[in-house]
Amino acid sequence: MSQVSLDKLSKKNKEFIHIATNQLLQDGKSDQEIQTILEGILPEILENQTKGITARGLYGAPTTWAASLTAKERYDAEHPKENDDPKLMIMDSALFITSLFALVSALTTFFSTDQAIGYGLITLLLVGLVGGLAFYLMYYFVYQYYGPDTDRSQRPPFWKSILVILASMVLWLVVFFATSFLPANLNPVLAPLPLAILGAALLALRFYLKKRFNIRSASAGPSRY
Repeated sequence: MSQVSLDKLSKKNKEFIHIATNQLLQDGKSDQEIQTILEGILPEILENQTKGITARGLYGAPTTWAASLTAKERYDAEHPKENDDPKLMIMDSALFITSLFALVSALTTFFSTDQAIGYGLITLLLVGLVGGLAFYLMYYFVYQYYGPDTDRSQRPPFWKSILVILASMVLWLVVFFATSFLPANLNPVLAPLPLAILGAALLALRFYLKKRFNIRSASAGPSRY
């Protein structure tokens, strides 16, 4: 931090820097960290000083301002930004959908009294994959623009979003019904117990990978608040 810059500060602004520095020291900041923080605000303080605006007027009470920096760092560390890699988000949704269909199919077949036939393995896998893509497209064209503090200037036209979502859902249904007509040797139907185990394993894998890579969920829907 330049001594010349500090000398240019008014008495009130010097007092702000002094109190803020002490608070940052109490919060465990190193001298280098404090210098970097203060160097980041000095130009703005000096610019506004010529307009008669003090540092307190810009940032509020120095202790509160300094403490808020530490609180923000702690919050960011405890709540890291979710991973929005498209491949990971599609995989996350695909695993969820596949596991859900597998578990429902297993339970339906197990408790059915009329020899119901469950979903074939190829049907489950393709429905999960295409469903994962469909959920991601809904996130990409709609959901991501409705979160809090979201820039909506790049939001695509509503009609385009609707067309993409409808097309992806139609493709999902086509895959679902088309694969159900495959012969049993190409689309084998697992017994309820192996199918339930497969569904539970995929669901567990999904939760593990989601936590491991902090994957943003494409199937959670928009968050407005």
